[in-house]
Amino acid sequence: MGNFDFLDHLKDENLLNFKKCIRKLLDSTFIVSEKDPVLYDYLTYSSNRIDMSNYLKIIGYDLVVDEELKYAMLIQNEEDMETAGLKKINHVNFSNKEVLVLIILWMLFLERFGKFEKVYVEFGDIIDRQKQYGIIMGSLTELKTALQRFKRFSLIYYTDTDFKENTIIHLYPTLQFAMDKNQFIQIVNEMAPQLNHNEETFDSQEERQ
Repeated sequence: MGNFDFLDHLKDENLLNFKKCIRKLLDSTFIVSEKDPVLYDYLTYSSNRIDMSNYLKIIGYDLVVDEELKYAMLIQNEEDMETAGLKKINHVNFSNKEVLVLIILWMLFLERFGKFEKVYVEFGDIIDRQKQYGIIMGSLTELKTALQRFKRFSLIYYTDTDFKENTIIHLYPTLQFAMDKNQFIQIVNEMAPQLNHNEETFDSQEERQ
């Protein structure tokens, strides 16, 4: 059992940041520097990170901080990975259509990553890529709802809720952790023939233009 005497010695501001970090991680799994700079900066201090790690381990969790990509992530404590009866409360099940949108967002992220300090796309880029791969969400409302869920879990960020074609959406590197591996493999295998066919058709149309 961890020793939490350090909580009694935290100053008001640090104690508040500690509580905010815990609640943010349990609620949305990630803390991204660009979205929550104060909380992320708090976690960059090794002493704060160790204290929080010890605290989280009591309930079967831990955290990792990637200082290169500037995010913190809640993870399962390795010692409790196989413990029966411990529910993974930070695990989110996305629908197959939402996973397809995540795949599109991740591909767009990879195309732009490294070229610019931050990765942005326009709402129209997502629509175009959906058309390219023949991915149909059903309606724009369904797509917007998916993006709202992704924003809640700090996978993306935007300010314009009206979603026009030129609405700017900030893509975070945390996208790579949002997809369940087995679900991802299943969907890609099922969609592979359709994705390849639509991409070839799209390329042929571009060549003729």
